[in-house]
Amino acid sequence: MGPAAAADAPKAATLTVAIDGTAFQPAMLTVKAGDSVTWVNKDPFPHTVTSAAGGFDSREIAPGKSWKYTAAKKGEFTYVCIFHPTMSATLKVE
Repeated sequence: MGPAAAADAPKAATLTVAIDGTAFQPAMLTVKAGDSVTWVNKDPFPHTVTSAAGGFDSREIAPGKSWKYTAAKKGEFTYVCIFHPTMSATLKVE
């Protein structure tokens, strides 16, 4: 790929999901393969971002901290907080 082709290639985006009020906001996020997602924990207690299918796991995200994931595989991925199983959201990778 030459310099012109590289310049025309779409740039990967970085999107943010807030963890606030014991919820993932937004609860459904669509990204393109190669994009990154940063989850920011705004709650006063720890959370995780854990794929139900085992595709990704943030481990514990302390209050005020964040975790970044680069989406490589296309599909629809449901994820939860293992500390608060009622917290559920979906990451759709196109």
